[in-house]
Amino acid sequence: MEGLLLLIVLILAVWLLNLNGRIKYLEARIGTLIDRLNAGSLPPIPAQRDMAEAPSAPEPPAVPKAAAIAYASRRPATVKGEVPAEQPRAKIDAPPPRPEPAAEISTKNWSFEELVGGKLPIWVGGISLVFAGFFLVRYTIDAGLLGPGTRSVLATLFAALLIAASQWGGRLPRVGESFTADPRIAQSLAGAGIAILYGTLYMAAEIYGLIGIPMAFALLIATTILAFALALRHGPPTALMGLIGGFAAPWVAGLGPDNVPVLLLYLGIFLAGLFGLALWRRWLWLLLLASGGGALWTIGLIVAAESALPLVGLFVLAAGGAAVLVGDRFADSDPRLAAMARYAPMALALIQLAMLLPRLQFGWIGWGFYAVLSAMAIALAWRDARHLPSLFGALLLCLMPLAAGWDSQASRTMMIIASIGTGLLFGGPAHLRARSRNDGSAYWAMLALMAQAVPFAAAFAFAKPDYPDAVWGAISALLVAPAAYIAWQWQKAESRIDQIVQIGSAALAAAMGWLALTLFLPDAYFASTTFVVAAALAAWAVRTSGTAMPKLATIPMGFAILALAAGSWRFFDILGGAMGGEILLVSGLPEIGEAARMTLLPSLLALAVVALPRFALGRWARRAGWFAGGTGLIAFVWLLAKQIAHIDSPSQFITLGLAERVVMTQLLFVAGWLAMRRAADGSGIWARAGLSLAALALFRLCWFDLGVFNPLHRPQALGPAPVANLGTVHLGLAAFWLWQLARSPAVAKAHPQLPRLAEIGSLLAMALTALVTVRQLVQGNLISGATIDVGENYLYSAALLMLSIGWLAIGIKTGLAILRLAGLALLTLVTLKVFLIDAAALVGVLRILSFMGLGVALIGIGWAYGRVMRVGKAVVE
Repeated sequence: MEGLLLLIVLILAVWLLNLNGRIKYLEARIGTLIDRLNAGSLPPIPAQRDMAEAPSAPEPPAVPKAAAIAYASRRPATVKGEVPAEQPRAKIDAPPPRPEPAAEISTKNWSFEELVGGKLPIWVGGISLVFAGFFLVRYTIDAGLLGPGTRSVLATLFAALLIAASQWGGRLPRVGESFTADPRIAQSLAGAGIAILYGTLYMAAEIYGLIGIPMAFALLIATTILAFALALRHGPPTALMGLIGGFAAPWVAGLGPDNVPVLLLYLGIFLAGLFGLALWRRWLWLLLLASGGGALWTIGLIVAAESALPLVGLFVLAAGGAAVLVGDRFADSDPRLAAMARYAPMALALIQLAMLLPRLQFGWIGWGFYAVLSAMAIALAWRDARHLPSLFGALLLCLMPLAAGWDSQASRTMMIIASIGTGLLFGGPAHLRARSRNDGSAYWAMLALMAQAVPFAAAFAFAKPDYPDAVWGAISALLVAPAAYIAWQWQKAESRIDQIVQIGSAALAAAMGWLALTLFLPDAYFASTTFVVAAALAAWAVRTSGTAMPKLATIPMGFAILALAAGSWRFFDILGGAMGGEILLVSGLPEIGEAARMTLLPSLLALAVVALPRFALGRWARRAGWFAGGTGLIAFVWLLAKQIAHIDSPSQFITLGLAERVVMTQLLFVAGWLAMRRAADGSGIWARAGLSLAALALFRLCWFDLGVFNPLHRPQALGPAPVANLGTVHLGLAAFWLWQLARSPAVAKAHPQLPRLAEIGSLLAMALTALVTVRQLVQGNLISGATIDVGENYLYSAALLMLSIGWLAIGIKTGLAILRLAGLALLTLVTLKVFLIDAAALVGVLRILSFMGLGVALIGIGWAYGRVMRVGKAVVE
């Protein structure tokens, strides 16, 4: 009894809501008519009681719609409850105006009030009816009033009553006007009836077991057909109920992985009905939901089924193809959902086939299914370029089964055929369409590049150990041709997308060529092959005259420089030891042949790329190439020079170590000076090379000869001659080269202060030359002794005094201020040394003579220097 009362209350609530809506609608219409009557736009209409007695009169002419709209736009607005001053409000008993339908303007306002007040209660009422049916059955179960059969029959009758009310409710007296005025009432009743039918069938079959599985399945199909029939009249809500129930029917009937053929037959018929209904009513949402529901069932079968998997693949192919074709019919109907209609069905089908391939052991059938669906996508894109994204998706999705197949125990012959077939299937049409050079040809060219890269990448990544390097190298060499052909076609890029194709094709051709070279050649030529690829891209950059291609060439150039550094690691190791004072022996140096392959050849290639105008590179890439190539070349020349002396023991180092370093350092000075002389204006590559060589020579002099390998603390032979010894020659030539560098335009252009610093360095080298000459004169061939006697100390003073006098004389004669200042400074230091150090060690006549000689020398120097200063002052005045 309580359930029946609840049902009555719900029905009354729905009826009252509908009645309330109609009352509000009538009030709004009456208010509009009264306003128009007050405005005088309509003639008065006699009352109903007068119309029955008055003779029939001709109706007034209808007001044109345009005139009514124009009047409505200029009619003064009135506020509810306010009467305009010039017009009295019509009395309540005044005759109502005659409505003019042509003058009404219908607008649809999707406001919160309309949604909550007009739409939402109706749908909530329909859902309430569904719950009412279930709660009514639940009540009877809890109370034990009715048996299972009676409950099922009552639920079925209640559902039938709701469906009948949705169909023929408009014919009922009084209530029928509500159905006619608002079709949502019938829609909610039909949807509720279908939902209750599905629930009743599930209850009767699964819970109570009142009917068998075949009967339940047949009734579910009949219910679904009924739902679609009702959907043709009542719209999407009923169709949604049918969709849910139709996909739930196999689960209710117990169909699953053990009944694959029957299940697929049902799903095929059901999806065909859904696709037809979606196409007939133009419901894109129904197509998408149908595709998704079918995909859920097939994915479940792919995971759980143990047999009839080829039937699943055939079903996916047929259903996916049909969904794609139907979706293509929706592409132009709604621009907002065009992409989803065009791509979603194809994506779902491809994902399912990609998942099915491992279950089919990557055999012929699975690849055939994927190929057929991909061919369908190619045909659609051939006809309509808007389907091109589906091709890119199909090719990228194919990467997963290809990689999984190569990584598994699948037949290698099958995987070879699948990889080649994938490349030909996508690459062949792509190359053909790319040749047309129309608006979409660039995308076809990109697809052609991907078609050769994707299969090869999957195979090379997972199956490289299965085949020798020569095979992979031959395949890589063959793949250079199609990418190079596209690069040739797009050598003149006009748009942004054309530039992408240009860069992508050149990069892929270069990558394939580099891989082929590295696989054919030994590892020692790794850096050289990378430089060759960088050279090819840099030369192609000159051909294309583009701005992006030199940047692309920078990438392999950078990797080649890193490879050169990695291949020359032995030189870095040796350099570190030498910087720390370790004696380098020939037996510990790299082999000539190895260094030629790993250091010399890539260095020459780097210098050729950055020096020749046939290659276009960026500024920083060119500088890095100069540095890397020049450093590698110098390192190899140094290695060859080390073979001449062939120092391979500590005793040989004592005999020849200093001589070897002197020759190398002086050769660097000579090479730097010649290079800077080649640069007439002091700029350019020759100037930079000369500065680099001179800087290297100066570094060697300071760090090795005056630092870690100084003959004063590391025994090394200077030679027997007092003046023509290695120390005197080496430091004297260094002073000479520094003096020459100070007058080079390249040095002055590099930095304004460098010439002055070079002159100061030259003067210091002259002073060191005088000191080392005295040391060798006293100590002999080896100057590493620890003692300095009185005579040697005094000779140092005499040598420095003579040098200062020479500087002063030359400075006075030539007018070089730096020599005069240096001579005075050195003379001052020598004077202090003589008074404080040398004279303290002398006694008697020697002390007297030394001071007399020093005094005479100083007086003479002062007289000469003062005369020069007076002459210079007179010239200035």
